[in-house]
Amino acid sequence: DWRKGGPRLWTINPPLPLKSISVTLSINDFVAGVSTTLNYENEEKVPLEAIFVFPMDEDSAVYSFEALVDGKKIVAELQEKMEAHRNYEDALSQGHQAYLLEEDDYSRDVFSCNVGNLHPGSKVAVTLRYVQELPLETDGALRYVLPAILNPRYKLSGKSANSCLNIKTPITPLEELPYTLSLVATITSQHAIERIQSNCSLNIPEVEASRSCGEFVFLMDCSGSMKSPMNNQKDSQLRIEAAKETLLLLLKSLPMGCYFNIYRFGSSYEKFFPESMKYTQKTMEEAVERVKDLEADLGGTEILTPLLDIYKAPCIPGHPLQLFVFTDGEVSDTFSVIKEVQLNSKKHRCFSFGIGEGASTSLIKGIARVSGGSAEFITSKDRMQTKALGSLKFALSCSADDIALSWDLPPGLLAYMLSPEQTVIFRGQRLIVYAQLTGTMPQVESSGEVCLKYTLQGRSLENRVTFSLQPKTNASFTIHRLAAKSLIQTKDLGSYETSQRTKEDVVSISIQSGVLSSFTAYIAINKELNQPVQGPLAHRVIPRPVMSTSFCACKVKSCKFYPNSNLCIMNSSKKKTNLQNDHKVIPIVSHAISLSFFFFYKGFGENVALQLILLQKANGSWELDEDLTKILGTNLEDIKAANPAKDGDPSAWATVLAVLWLHANGKDTKYEWELLERKAVTWLHDHAGRSTAPPIPFPLPQISGALFWPASIHVGRTLYT
Repeated sequence: DWRKGGPRLWTINPPLPLKSISVTLSINDFVAGVSTTLNYENEEKVPLEAIFVFPMDEDSAVYSFEALVDGKKIVAELQEKMEAHRNYEDALSQGHQAYLLEEDDYSRDVFSCNVGNLHPGSKVAVTLRYVQELPLETDGALRYVLPAILNPRYKLSGKSANSCLNIKTPITPLEELPYTLSLVATITSQHAIERIQSNCSLNIPEVEASRSCGEFVFLMDCSGSMKSPMNNQKDSQLRIEAAKETLLLLLKSLPMGCYFNIYRFGSSYEKFFPESMKYTQKTMEEAVERVKDLEADLGGTEILTPLLDIYKAPCIPGHPLQLFVFTDGEVSDTFSVIKEVQLNSKKHRCFSFGIGEGASTSLIKGIARVSGGSAEFITSKDRMQTKALGSLKFALSCSADDIALSWDLPPGLLAYMLSPEQTVIFRGQRLIVYAQLTGTMPQVESSGEVCLKYTLQGRSLENRVTFSLQPKTNASFTIHRLAAKSLIQTKDLGSYETSQRTKEDVVSISIQSGVLSSFTAYIAINKELNQPVQGPLAHRVIPRPVMSTSFCACKVKSCKFYPNSNLCIMNSSKKKTNLQNDHKVIPIVSHAISLSFFFFYKGFGENVALQLILLQKANGSWELDEDLTKILGTNLEDIKAANPAKDGDPSAWATVLAVLWLHANGKDTKYEWELLERKAVTWLHDHAGRSTAPPIPFPLPQISGALFWPASIHVGRTLYT
């Protein structure tokens, strides 16, 4: 038996109990309200129990769970988890219908739903509701993703015995969907909505000049699962190959004078250098060659051990640690990892990247949140390079530090902070703070004031906001639930990492607010059947899907946008399957649906730009040689003849041509080479000084089929155009 309790009956190839999944999405500015309904029908002659394990974004505040059984609504009660389990098993043993919803003990982004004693012929619609903050993209857009893929998680021995991930669920290919998925979204905003798009990448705005200080450590997942494709599209790039290309770009983009190191990890780990090395031409070349040889050959995903090795190294004075973590997130005990990052949060920031469909949002968001960094997810057609370079720009740019809030309230009122402490905000990010006012509310209409103080580029600044103290009527309690979720995230580190006293606090907060935690569960029991369900209970485990390397056969029937009503409807096709397993299985949703405000973005093409970038030296310059001229599409003699400063350093001329080539041929990926260009122009300024070399004669030689117009570079008194 999977659990203690009554016997479960297994049969071979039964009908499928899960018929459809419908999602209703309501987006209001930066908050999403989601209602997901799972429709079941028992077409067999025996009672059933269906187990459904599914992913959900770790920021989701689940506040409602109910079942509609043959037209009768049963609203679940939130209870302490062990109590809920006992009541569920007791209800099943007495023949009552029972429904259980719980969060995994060891990962905040995995849930399981049990539908028990579904008697023959019965139809049940199980609905859960949650609210969630939407992540802000680097161009100011908001993105909503409906999680769908639940990857297998690498299990840490002895720590996750009670995880619902241990349920032996069969897997099925993504392209074999035996049921329908429908999604209806309503999007409203007090501001103008520029556009709505789905599954596209971003163009990114300009950021300020970078700093040369910092210790940059790159932690690269080389476990076996990194051999998987980025998505289920035809010709999708392998995760490890995309990660290698991204790491090469990051290495080339680092500023002179910083320190760096690279770790590769799986079941074991290796580091490129015994300790972080100063960024020079020699160390960069050595690292680049080793990155080219990286393979996904290190077995499981054990990230905690290399993290401990990184944290035990002494700090480098004047060079704060910036940790970049690249992983597909297939880790079981995420709370242990998050806790270790949190313990070291004062000495570093963590920029995390979830690679491919199904990366753990609990792990990726958790380690970024507790360290003051940022989290990104690379799925569908997203370019990892774009998002990684964006985070590097965050790490190199100025930030608002020493953040503090002060409150000016009437006598008798106090503000109690519910959000975790945040000490830094990067440009392009936002800060959301939840607080609870306690005490005696004034009888007359009055207001309060909150002051945000921070330091920016050495200057002390502040902003003040005045607000009314009279509460507004709002039956949805969206802000209250998000505030409770924020407080639970601060305290709840799973069964293994949370003290008993803190567990009791979390249970109390969860039950009072109605927001699910890892120590509570929703349970609903229907005791009003005409007669209790009789006979042994057949056990049905609903499996999670896997991504096949072939093109997904599922096709979207319709995707319609109605600008006037802000309504989006998307339905997937229905396809039957007959799997040759010990029993009939049902896959969960096969593909993520994302709704965002963002722009279409193209890639590097045939990676010619990457070849050019790999020729750049650590100081930002290029050598004038045959390798460069091959990329430029000309010959060395013609390039030398066109040099306006024939007696000067040919590297300056080569660097100008390389940068102009990027402007002419890599415009669509400019955000990925902006830091490289910045290094090059800085080197040209430092190298040329007050050069009086004449400007380049026009027209320039045609290189790779395009004239270098209208890009311009100023070097001293010389204008290269």
